[in-house]
Amino acid sequence: MKTIKKIGLTVAALLIGSSLTFGYATEILNAPATEQTERTSALTPKRPAANNVVLAQSPLQQPSIPPAPTLDGSPMLLADAMPNIEKMSYTDSANQFSGGTDASVYAEIDWLRGAVLQLQKDSAKPDPKKSFSTPKLGGRMFFDSYSISDDPNKHKNKAGINEIRLTITGTGYEVFDYKAELSTGGDGQLFINDAWIGVKNVPGLGYFRAGHFFPETGLMWMGGTSQTTLTDFGSVETAFCGGRKLGVSSEHLFAHDRIRWFYGVFQGANINASRAIAEDNQGFIFNTRLSAAPYYADGGRHVLHVGGHYSYVEPKNDYTEISTLVAGKRFLGTNYGTLTTGAFDSNHHHRSGFELAYQSGPLKAHAETYVACSGDNQNRTATGTFVELSYFLTGEHRAYSLPLGVFGAPTVKRPFHPFKCGDWNLVDGLGAWQLVAQYGYINLNDWRGATGATGGVQHDLTFGVNWFWTSNIRCIFEYTHSQQNADNAHIHSHQDVFGTSIRVYW
Repeated sequence: MKTIKKIGLTVAALLIGSSLTFGYATEILNAPATEQTERTSALTPKRPAANNVVLAQSPLQQPSIPPAPTLDGSPMLLADAMPNIEKMSYTDSANQFSGGTDASVYAEIDWLRGAVLQLQKDSAKPDPKKSFSTPKLGGRMFFDSYSISDDPNKHKNKAGINEIRLTITGTGYEVFDYKAELSTGGDGQLFINDAWIGVKNVPGLGYFRAGHFFPETGLMWMGGTSQTTLTDFGSVETAFCGGRKLGVSSEHLFAHDRIRWFYGVFQGANINASRAIAEDNQGFIFNTRLSAAPYYADGGRHVLHVGGHYSYVEPKNDYTEISTLVAGKRFLGTNYGTLTTGAFDSNHHHRSGFELAYQSGPLKAHAETYVACSGDNQNRTATGTFVELSYFLTGEHRAYSLPLGVFGAPTVKRPFHPFKCGDWNLVDGLGAWQLVAQYGYINLNDWRGATGATGGVQHDLTFGVNWFWTSNIRCIFEYTHSQQNADNAHIHSHQDVFGTSIRVYW
């Protein structure tokens, strides 16, 4: 009987409580919003004070996670942020906090949101002090076309892909950098170009680099194919400057980067040849270059560059050769009136050169000279000189790098950008326009009569126009008159070369 009474009292209490709750909830739903807030706030469970909010069990609670941001986006400790959040929680200006919801919930949400954003940033950008950066992909594409006429009135054309190159670069641990580069040309062969790793601030060595890269020679040559003034290096550079080699080098900067000194030791054969030849003797080269910018102003818009280089060469198999190319165009090959010293026997020889350039705004003058002397008392010398004058009609100038001592690409003021407006095709910006004149002279007369040599002299006169659509895209139009004279080989020829090129860099 007592059990039945207890059950009955319990059921009655539940019915009375539920009816009171239902009636109170119905009254709240029918009341104004402000009255709802006042009534429900009395029923909201009390949370700990803001200063006591601790996410002890959260895996995100790490020292590297930033504090919760304030409502205006600036970082602030959670305890300092809470008064602002609570103030906005109970005002009409922050409707998202109306309804009496505890402000500490929003503080936790804001903190977690900041933590997630920071973790996303950390995963996208590796710490440069502890790892290598994400590699950067670059490259270039050259599409060239040439028309060649020689003195028997024969005309030959050559068009195609001059070069496609892919480059990967990166940095790491704040002191390392690296570069890996592959290229292919019209012949379809794949070549290893730059492949090296460098480290900064090495005691006694400055910037140290090891791998496959250029011994440093002339100013134009060190700019690389992406920074040639016209379609290619001139005949002088292609005759006297060598390719990339396996080696190690050291670089030093002085006088606020105004003076740069480079020296290195290299294997005689390039990596594309040496990797396929199993021989102890690959030859070696000692190379050094010193350059300076005694006058540098306005971020390189006005600059005077002077420099010189020297190489001692012990070639593979104790012989060497100096040859010329028509207008210096490597894309054309060696089929057009080439002069050569022949493969002369010499267990060592010397190469040196001097470089001078002055830029004043859009005007730039540039000259270089080269000398190659054979060893073994043969007393034979080859010389080459070129001069160049260029002017930007649109006012741009070539960038100049103090740490590298070379000229780079211009920054185009108004890039060429076609667009459509209604039924009309219009252009916004004309790009940058540059006029160029070059003269090159090579003298191989010391080799007249030598076995396998033509000797002689070559003159190249070139006029060209660069049209830079942007700093990364340009069109080139040029004309070169090339002439060779070598009496002992009965060479008296000349060629007229018309060239065009479209070049893309990224």
